[in-house]
Amino acid sequence: MRAFTAVVLINLALGVGAGWGYLFWGVRAARLERDLAVARAAAVSGVEREWRVEGVVRAILPEIGVLVLTHGEIAGYMPPMTMGFRAASPKITESVRVGDAVRFTLRGVPPNVAVTAIEKTP
Repeated sequence: MRAFTAVVLINLALGVGAGWGYLFWGVRAARLERDLAVARAAAVSGVEREWRVEGVVRAILPEIGVLVLTHGEIAGYMPPMTMGFRAASPKITESVRVGDAVRFTLRGVPPNVAVTAIEKTP
């Protein structure tokens, strides 16, 4: 009888764990689908937009005019992440250093956006 009880408890634990995992996955998948729909709508609109975002400079690639930034959420465009952005001018890459906390302006028609202004924050 003890072996039967152990098997039942193990199966119950596996079932509950799988159920919670599936529920968590479903909630996360729904959130990702919603975020993707918002990003697609912004990209399809074809309207130039502008965002003011705070972040941290992670890398500067002046030879290709790219800043790698860790940023907060860009409302209606993308969730927080680390990614490279094209700099609209070479002067932008010269005004900051790796590790600087910054506030920057993104402008363009998604997904073709560029950093048009950047300033260090205290």
